[in-house]
Amino acid sequence: MHKLSKTLIIQLPLNPCAPLEATGNVPLAGASLAAAASLPPETVIDQNTADTAGDRSLVDMIASRSPALVAFTLYMWNAERTLWLADMLKRELPGIITVAGGPCVTRDNEWLRSSDSFDLLVAGEGEELADSILNPVSARNIIRDSGGFLEIGEMSFPPGTYPNPWLTGYLEPSGGASVHVETIRGCAGGCTYCSYRRTHPSPRVLDAESTERLLIKLINAGAGEIVFLDPTFNSRGDLVKLLQSMRPLEADFFAEMRGDLISPHSASLIAQAGFKNVEIGLQSMNRDTLKRAGRPEDPCKVLDGAINLKNAGVSPIIDLMLDLPGDKPEDAVRTALMIRDRELHQHVQVFYLSILPGTAMRQQFGGRHMQRPPYYRFCDESMGGFAEAREEIADIVGYDLDLAGRPLLFDGWQGTELIDLDTNPVLSRPMPSQRHGTIRITSEDLWMQKNLLLEFVRTRLQADPYCVLDVILCPEKEFPLDLVDMIEKLDNPVDYSGRTARALGRQGNLRVCVLLCGTENFRRNWIVSAAAICTVVIDADYPAELSRGLWRAGISVRLPGSDWNLTELSLQVPALHQVLFRDRCMEESWCRTLDI
Repeated sequence: MHKLSKTLIIQLPLNPCAPLEATGNVPLAGASLAAAASLPPETVIDQNTADTAGDRSLVDMIASRSPALVAFTLYMWNAERTLWLADMLKRELPGIITVAGGPCVTRDNEWLRSSDSFDLLVAGEGEELADSILNPVSARNIIRDSGGFLEIGEMSFPPGTYPNPWLTGYLEPSGGASVHVETIRGCAGGCTYCSYRRTHPSPRVLDAESTERLLIKLINAGAGEIVFLDPTFNSRGDLVKLLQSMRPLEADFFAEMRGDLISPHSASLIAQAGFKNVEIGLQSMNRDTLKRAGRPEDPCKVLDGAINLKNAGVSPIIDLMLDLPGDKPEDAVRTALMIRDRELHQHVQVFYLSILPGTAMRQQFGGRHMQRPPYYRFCDESMGGFAEAREEIADIVGYDLDLAGRPLLFDGWQGTELIDLDTNPVLSRPMPSQRHGTIRITSEDLWMQKNLLLEFVRTRLQADPYCVLDVILCPEKEFPLDLVDMIEKLDNPVDYSGRTARALGRQGNLRVCVLLCGTENFRRNWIVSAAAICTVVIDADYPAELSRGLWRAGISVRLPGSDWNLTELSLQVPALHQVLFRDRCMEESWCRTLDI
């Protein structure tokens, strides 16, 4: 038996809007540490399990393996759920060692440091100490000597020093997977809102020749797309040489780049290298705001770089950040107008500023912000006036900036629970445990059964408190729509997902949907009124069975069967996102059409 076989590593995902939407939860950090420590590949809990398992099933699965040490990667979106998981494991496995690292681990993150969930918090890069940190025996000594908080100083090793987890069996690159790689670690930028520079202040670069060899190996192993995690891909001195070497590889690449450094010539090289999309951080057109945030001070050059990319055939994805110091809501709207005027508005991402732990900006704000994720300055309907500006930006660019929650309505999902309130069901029942669960509730009179209905929803929420729960109401007749409000009031945001959704005016982890098997027993006005407060879906054999008025009111349709021609279907329906399927394969294919 391997000396460290009693160690497990897990990284929990965020909760996306759609049940089949990719979480992006690649456990690269944990896999890299496991590879550096020469642990068995099974040490890292695979992404599919971490992405799909519910709170209780994760506890049961990990406890069944009886580890002596469990290590967690903490990000803003998973930190509170991870704390809950660590606490539950300590109850199930007395004496277990819990270790956590990641961007959230900083000296000034008081709510995290004050918890008793982790025996050891590790701040900084862990590869050089991975063999000790992940060993239950030596970890106890580190905990004793460090007092439970280990701050690793600045490292000097470049990317590629330790075994690559994609090529050593820790992560699977085959089947056209999206593979994440680092060729630059460290950033010379001075962005005051970013915590990356805190632990990576000096860029260390994997040279062009070594990067080319790595890319060839990954492509030969089956990588479909390669995503560079480098903070600024085009900041490297050997950029031209690397781009020229990538051209024969005929692969798809993605990276974040500085727009002000992209000339027409470099844009052409980027396109020829295989980049289809490039992310560019514009943030604002207010020069004073950019200066205060430590950003490049000429935003017009950033937009020029985006234009150069577009002219070369590369789609620029432009990031805007709301609520930066010095920015006003009208500045954000002006920025969006300037993007549209340059015809660069096709792919715009809009974020609220997060006052992250370990940043210079956190020191500047002195605690005047949310103390827990997502660390916004505001978390109310107005968001300091920026919520209205965000809606204006959506109108300017011509599309919603966020996906609305898409209910899980296809058949055969393991996390679906069927409750008929008219059969005297028992509240204390075995419940499925999936990260995205559903509870479908039927009754001849949902309103008369409302108290029992609310108890079933409440018990399911308590069973998996950090998971998404779709409450699917299947009425046989109209009910007072106050019932929807009663259900939604059961939602109590406990983490990043819920608080972010509330700030964006979206349903959080608790999502209500009304599913009608037909419209005979329901007045049109009632259906439209229901659609104004929650998702309403009507079962139909063909989309044409819904009137144009219902489509315009936002009513969705659920279609049966498994042989739809999706190209033809997309031409028949007024709104693609209002089409759902009973068949899972059809739902998966349609979500690809929607680019979910």
